[in-house]
Amino acid sequence: MATYSADYGPEALAARAAITDVIYRYCHATDRRRWWLMDTVFHEDATCHLSVLGGSWREFVKQGAALLANVGVTHHQIGNILIALEGDVAHTESYLTAFHRVPADAPPGGPFGGTGEAYDAVFGARYCDRFEKRDGIWRIVMRQSAAEFRHYRPVNEGGLSVVPEKFRGQWGEADVSRPVIAPWEGDSMPNETPSLELLAARAEIADVVNRFCHMVDRHRWELIDTVFHDDGTSRFLDAVRTIPQVEQSGRTMLGPLSGTLHQTGNMLIEVDGDTAWAETYVTAFHAVPTTAPPGTFWGGRDEPYEGVAGGRYVDRLERRDGRWKIAERQTLVEWRHDQPVREGGLGQVPAQFRGQRGDADVSRPVTAALLDRE
Repeated sequence: MATYSADYGPEALAARAAITDVIYRYCHATDRRRWWLMDTVFHEDATCHLSVLGGSWREFVKQGAALLANVGVTHHQIGNILIALEGDVAHTESYLTAFHRVPADAPPGGPFGGTGEAYDAVFGARYCDRFEKRDGIWRIVMRQSAAEFRHYRPVNEGGLSVVPEKFRGQWGEADVSRPVIAPWEGDSMPNETPSLELLAARAEIADVVNRFCHMVDRHRWELIDTVFHDDGTSRFLDAVRTIPQVEQSGRTMLGPLSGTLHQTGNMLIEVDGDTAWAETYVTAFHAVPTTAPPGTFWGGRDEPYEGVAGGRYVDRLERRDGRWKIAERQTLVEWRHDQPVREGGLGQVPAQFRGQRGDADVSRPVTAALLDRE
């Protein structure tokens, strides 16, 4: 009998967490070119069909690695995930936005064929998977994809173009996210059935990460002590800041903007006692007016523009006095695209219906318990 919304007991919650992790590991393996990690995604007899690629999962991975060999940055961000459980079988649907940076010298032909000029290829799709639990382990046995949209555009990175590659994410072992997937290295596999205690830790950690985005977008800087430990640090590109400096930088860089929206996606979390590592995918929108001060990452220009960036938060969190907070954050900005403002009908919508800062925003009940602390 299928598991419906009324059945979210401990066993079902553990299954959902394990299945979600598999979906996220697939994206991590692809974007970091850690192809060995695909062994933790598929059962050995699995099949996979995505667009023109398909066959056994090992053949699919081989084809995918060859296809991406001439592509630069990739960023596969998962959004909605629906999971239907039926005993040791599960069916899932995952919404996906996939970014690809194709360099000017890429060879012609195929979905990422070179044109002589660098361009971005952005795809929207869904992964529809059949999972099976074998010997206590959830893995994909069949993956199919449904393409929904494709968009090709010239590269327009703005201030990101001068950022050294090491601050934009790396492939393989050079990337700072290694602690998140370290337990999967070697011959011994970690326990894939999370306990209630572990599920609770993961939920609290996810709240901390998402609260950061709320804090930044709603300019709720009074929440910063619920996100970071007092002695924490945060690195954005090449600058490492203390937490007071994080607040000051946020006010200076984001305060003059007309609006921001930091949307998180994939979140891989590895908990080891009172320490945890989290890798979170994020896509961030910035509305930059002409009045924004020049010289910052989102500096003002002669005309207003929209700046959209994609990357990852790689966090080391610690549980102190029973609470999880970030002790060290590294923000990797992997792609950016600047474009003129084209709001269409949204330009006629009154400001009060577009989200506010501070108490004026309708989201206050979500953080009221923290805002109203004595």
